[in-house]
Amino acid sequence: MRMPSAKQLRSLEKAVTKYAGSLSLATSYLQGRGIGEETARAWRLGVVASPEPGHETAVGRLCIPYVNRVGVIALKFRCMQDHNCKAEGCVKYTQPMGQEVYLFNVLAADGDGETIHITEGELDCVVLSEVLAEPVVGVPGVNNWKPHAHWHFKGWPRVLIWGDGDQAGTDFARHLRKEIANAEIVPMPSRHDVTSLYLEAGAEAIKQLVGTDEDGGDNDQV
Repeated sequence: MRMPSAKQLRSLEKAVTKYAGSLSLATSYLQGRGIGEETARAWRLGVVASPEPGHETAVGRLCIPYVNRVGVIALKFRCMQDHNCKAEGCVKYTQPMGQEVYLFNVLAADGDGETIHITEGELDCVVLSEVLAEPVVGVPGVNNWKPHAHWHFKGWPRVLIWGDGDQAGTDFARHLRKEIANAEIVPMPSRHDVTSLYLEAGAEAIKQLVGTDEDGGDNDQV
C-alpha cells in the first residue's frame, strides 16, 4: 500500500493541527455522539473552519485523522449537519482526492493484550476504545476492507467484530469473520450501533456484551 510522501506527511500534520484549533465548533455534535472534549483532543479531532488547499469542500465538517507509526497518513471529513445525509443527497464522509484507504487506529493492532475489537466506522471506534480501554480498530466500510488487512490481527487470541444491528452490519461482520480465522461477532441489539447503544444504555450495556462489566459501568461521556 502506498504511503504519503514526506511532503504530504508534513501537509497532513499541519492540517490536523490547524483543524484541532477549531474543535470547539464540534462540541455539540460530539457531545451528541457521546464524545467529550478530552477524548476528542486525544484523538486529534478537529473542524475544517479555514481549509488547507484541497480541503475547500470540507468546510464545516469534522476532521478525523488516520495515524500510524509515521504520523498522520490520511484524513476523513464527516458531515455534522442535523439531517439525514442520504435523504438530503449529502455525502456523509469525504476525503481528499486521491487518498488511499487505510484502517483507522491501526496502531492499536501493534499493542498487547488478549482481545482486539473491530468496528465499522471511526467514531464507533473512538467510543468503544474509551469505554472498554482495549485496542480497537475501525474499518471505513466493508467495501474498504483490503485482502491483506487480516494480517494486522494475527497473533491476537480474541478478535471481536462489532457490526451494526441491521442487515448491512450483519453482512459486514460475517464478511470479516470469514477473513479473520479466530474472529467472533458481538451480538449487537437490533437497530443499534456502538454509539447509539452507549448513548441509550450506557457503558455497562457495552461491557455486558463482552462480559467486562466489572464495576456496573457509568454513563459519563467518554
